[in-house]
Amino acid sequence: MKSLISIILVCAFLLYTPVVPAAETAPGVGTVAEALQSGGYVYIRFEDGVWIAANSFPVSEGDRIQYGGAMEMNDFYSKTLDRTFDSILFVSQAGPVTGDGASPAAVPTEERGGQGMKIPKSVAVPAPTAGEIAPLADGKTVAAIFADSGQLKDQVVSLNAKVIKISKNIMGKNWITLQDGTGTEPDDRLMATSKDMVEPGSIVVVKGTVKTDVDLGYGYLYKVLLEDASFSPAQQ
Repeated sequence: MKSLISIILVCAFLLYTPVVPAAETAPGVGTVAEALQSGGYVYIRFEDGVWIAANSFPVSEGDRIQYGGAMEMNDFYSKTLDRTFDSILFVSQAGPVTGDGASPAAVPTEERGGQGMKIPKSVAVPAPTAGEIAPLADGKTVAAIFADSGQLKDQVVSLNAKVIKISKNIMGKNWITLQDGTGTEPDDRLMATSKDMVEPGSIVVVKGTVKTDVDLGYGYLYKVLLEDASFSPAQQ
């Protein structure tokens, strides 16, 4: 369950989602005005009105809490609380302020699991223009995969695409956003999960299994997801 927050952040970074991510914010500290424990997480409202969400830990009204690795999300709906937050910070570490003013939580790294939620580190490149990437012979396009997703469900497909974004090692997989200049937003980008790693900006032949209506919880639903993807250089 606790790894679902990582998935949520991947969704917010990379594909259709009802929330809008902002830039990573600076570390902060606040006095707890309200704390809600739900679904393995704690939702904390500080006296200044700021909300944060972190992996569950004991917290009470009046506690001084320090947090870091924060990513803001707007209009976030929590199913377990059945409420929408206008703005909330998902944080990679949080804990009581100690006597020396430091938080006991470790600084997150790309490889760290442990107590804190890991914010996926990603890089992005410009999307391809229409016609920039030649369709794969006997393959599909992003637009065709979305259009024919019902018929393609659980089938293995291949396509030429450009690697737009990568979020590494989330629940043991790399989450890779692909575009080929086809399709209409939001159906102009395809998420692939893979054990493989590719370079952002590279043009690749992608092969994977089509999954449809993949519900990750917390209101995040992938219309189409390409699972167990493999990559090879495309011939342009």
